[in-house]
Amino acid sequence: MWGVANMDDDRVIFRDGTTANPEVLKTLWDIEDRGGRFVCTGETGYRIEPEELLSYTQRMFLIQHRDEVRRLVRYQADDSHLTGFAVPS
Repeated sequence: MWGVANMDDDRVIFRDGTTANPEVLKTLWDIEDRGGRFVCTGETGYRIEPEELLSYTQRMFLIQHRDEVRRLVRYQADDSHLTGFAVPS
């Protein structure tokens, strides 16, 4: 889902300098690995499909880290150097 350049215990640093909490990323990757999809809604929202995929613990974790989760779900890496196409604005 995301192009990670560097990962340590405290922060993950993407190629473009964006940073993220490793536990948040691991949770999002786990949801994807189990077949979950992140669907962007409105300007800042998102939902996870299928919703039943989430455990109570994951729901609470996502709520606790809602701002960072929202930012990462909506993140678009600029991989134009790989494709020749610019990232949509």
